Parts: sequence; C-alpha cells; structure tokens
Amino acid sequence: MGSGRAALVLALVGVLTLGAAAPPPPVPPGDGRVLDALLDPRGAPDLPGTTYREFTTTIPDPRGGPVRGDVVEVDLASPAVRVALLTPPAVAAVAPVPELAGRGDAIAAVNGGFFDEGGTGAPVGVEVVDGRPRASGVPVGRRPAPPHPPGEPSDTVVGVDAAGRAHLARSTFRGRVAGRGRSIPLAGLDGYAVPVDGVGVFDPAWGDVARHRAVCGSDTDADAPCSPDAVEVRVARGRVVAVGPPGTGRLPAGTVALVGRDRGAAALRGLPVGSAVSVDYGLDTVGAPPLREALGALPLARDGRVLPGLQDSERAPRTAVGLAADGRRLWLVTVDGRQDASIGTTLAELGRLVTDLGAPVAASLDGGGSTTMVRRGRGEDLAVVSSPAGALRPVTDALAVVSR
Repeated sequence: MGSGRAALVLALVGVLTLGAAAPPPPVPPGDGRVLDALLDPRGAPDLPGTTYREFTTTIPDPRGGPVRGDVVEVDLASPAVRVALLTPPAVAAVAPVPELAGRGDAIAAVNGGFFDEGGTGAPVGVEVVDGRPRASGVPVGRRPAPPHPPGEPSDTVVGVDAAGRAHLARSTFRGRVAGRGRSIPLAGLDGYAVPVDGVGVFDPAWGDVARHRAVCGSDTDADAPCSPDAVEVRVARGRVVAVGPPGTGRLPAGTVALVGRDRGAAALRGLPVGSAVSVDYGLDTVGAPPLREALGALPLARDGRVLPGLQDSERAPRTAVGLAADGRRLWLVTVDGRQDASIGTTLAELGRLVTDLGAPVAASLDGGGSTTMVRRGRGEDLAVVSSPAGALRPVTDALAVVSR
C-alpha cells in the first residue's frame, strides 16, 4: 500500500464449513492483510475442477467500509476443465458476459480486458484465441486503462499454454509486408488506433466497423483530428486487389486490408493494384511457451508481493486473475463496488486481496461497470453471482472456465 496510509488491519477467518473447528484467533495488528472472511458458496455444489466462494472484509481507514466479492479457484491440472477466452463474432464488437459465457458453455467466467468504449468495442490489448492472434493492441497513449506499475511492460498478458499452464507473460507483435523491392513494417493487427506514420493490418475478423476510424486521433490524443493522408491496400491471394481510402464492411475471406496513415500511407502507395506482395504477421510470447489463450492485463503482484506504484486512491468494482507459481491453479476474482454493501478496492488493495486468497501472481482486468462474474454449480443454470452496480455492460471478451 502507499506510504503514509494506515495499515489495513483485518483477520483471516478462513473457510466456514459445516462442523468446522473454531476459527483461529485474529491476526495481530499490522500484518496488512485485506481479506477478512472466505465464505461457503451459495447455490449448488461446485462442478469438478472449480471451487466457488464469496469473500467479505472491511477496510477501516477514514474512506473505508465494507467490501464483498466472489472468487472461483480453478484446478488447471484437472482433466475436467480448461480455460478459454470467449469473444463476440467480430473483434470490433461487444456482448455481456452472460451471453458470451452461455454461448461458450462456461462453468464460470469474468469480464476480460480493457476495450475501446469510443465506438468500436475493440480490445485495448492482445487477444489470442485457440492459438491464433485475434488482436495485438493499440499504442499505449490510446489505452483507456490505468498505467502499468513502473518497470512493468505494457504488453503484459495473462494466458494459458498448450499444456494448460497459466502464465503472466508478454506478447509482442511482429509484422511486415514485402513487395516491389520494398519492405514495410506493420504496426498491429485489428487495432482501433493505427499509430501515426504506421500501417495496421485488418482481417475479416475485424467485422463491419469502418476502418477509417483507426486513422483518427494521435498516439496520445483520441480527440485529435483524423489523418488527412490515409490509404487502404487490399491484398488477396498474394496480390494487391484494390487501393483507395480506408473502407467499410466486412472483408471477404482470404483478404486483408493494410491501412496506412501519414508516412505509412506514402509507403503503401508504392504497391499498385496487381503487385505481388507477401504479408506476414503474428504474436510472439516472451517469458512463457506459446500461449493458446491470452488477453492483455495489468500486473498487480509477483512472488506474493504487491507491485509498487499501483493506483491507491480510487475504489471501484474490480476484476482480477490470480496465478499459482507453477501455473497449475487459477483464481478468477471480482469485487463489487460503488454500493453501500461494498465500496470496492483500489488497485493496490486488489493486488493484496488476490495474494491473500493464495495467489502469488496477480493481474487486473477491466473493472468499473464491466466487472461481472457468472457461475453455475452442479445441476444449475448459469447465473450472475457478482453484484454489478448498474446494468450489465457489454464487453469485448470474457475469461472463462469451460468443461473439456
């Protein structure tokens, strides 16, 4: 927690089960814990591979109050479950968590990464689904998300590899188009903001949203004017099939659109219709094996220690992911907020809360009005178990536990 702040003095009561022994005595003052009580689940028994609990606590500083939330602990070594990133049919689209989870036949799910609320709904960071890159993220200055802690990379992702182990890693984009004796670097895949002087690549998964929106704003100001110099080059079967202004409508199967602005546009104009070109791009994982599922996340804790420099002034609803050191266990966590029954947490408090739950590694997903958890027990239908402060917000993706 930030310096000068009174330590959060709370007691770990433990899991309350029928016939359990008396709880241990309160933790001595000054240990800094956030978690107070971890409660029995509501509803039907858990499905194999998952354990659902509520938690409650009270933050006692002058701006404090009650906090409640939900956690699903996932045994990634269980043959009964796997982790999936559930998405709408298009990258530039949103849907409520219950809808995404229902289509994916999820056991449990939470809202995923930060996304563009300015009209496209596209993700701020990386998305990898079934081992295929779906989006690579946008320039840091165009991300409506809290800044990463000092020293933490902006391309951090939470993901699982082909063996089902969870990782907090990095995912970096690489791409290039070559033709007519020139090689042009690509800046990203299916991003709602093409960087100044850059070239972005769009594929049919982007959807119907007009691609000219991606050349509006600057790398640091979403409200800056659209670039007056922008061009789209469409490529199919290894040849340029069209050159013109950034287009609209879903691209045909097997076609990609290269959208350039400023100096990127000037470079693309050297590729006229009929030119033979090669387009190569992908995502490389740094610090982990190649990831089967991944999404952008904001690091909160490593090695059981909350990272310094996290936001510690605003309490809000929050969504987080916890990871075991060996990657064999995952925690999906939501914290209710902006309610009398639960004031929410700061990011610093969220990091400590997830480590208190037993996860040495933690990362934040989108929060606020996006925070949602759904879950189903044995014989139950899928239901929202968190307590959103308002109507359910459609989101860009959902991190889910599904039956194998």
